[in-house]
Amino acid sequence: MRDMRAAELEQQRAQHLMANGRVGQATITHVTDTGVKLGDHPQVQIDLIVALDGAPAYPASVTQAISRVAVANFQPGATVPVRVDPADPAELIIA
Repeated sequence: MRDMRAAELEQQRAQHLMANGRVGQATITHVTDTGVKLGDHPQVQIDLIVALDGAPAYPASVTQAISRVAVANFQPGATVPVRVDPADPAELIIA
């Protein structure tokens, strides 16, 4: 039951950021498996350097589930698209 609630909250957060977040790019610096699975997908903590237009790059960290099929794409050095909460740059998702 707890996993279902966590997945629901993550989905709501993702929908909010997809609709309202600033579009940016980030470079992955480190990936850590949290040991949690949401459905069949691993939840990972990903450390990033985030770049938004008109702002200096900054370090951030995000914990989110990723498709087990896409795990190989989330390696240090990879560039990924992000959506960042305009009110809180630490709140972001990989989109």
